[in-house]
Amino acid sequence: MILTSLGRITVPAPGTPVALSLNSRTQVARLVLQTAALNSGKTYFGLIGMNKSTLAGVSRVLSATDSYEVTTEDGMDGIPLSQMAIDADNLGEGLLVSYWTE
Repeated sequence: MILTSLGRITVPAPGTPVALSLNSRTQVARLVLQTAALNSGKTYFGLIGMNKSTLAGVSRVLSATDSYEVTTEDGMDGIPLSQMAIDADNLGEGLLVSYWTE
């Protein structure tokens, strides 16, 4: 597998989800998200059209020092990165994002 680190992805406008990729062809086998060290509020991971207020489309709510991992069962690339997004309670906060491709 090949590791790619996107580094820290920040949310410039809370309430507006930020896509993890703009390339609709990027599919990954494993995705790891970790809260950024200086976050003071919650961050959200889910689908591109998620709503953090109602939690519609939200897969995980992360607090300080949390992490979350998504993998495919067969280890093959199948997670569409362009359909995944993050949001945050506070301006400029976000997540560290890494993924592996087969």
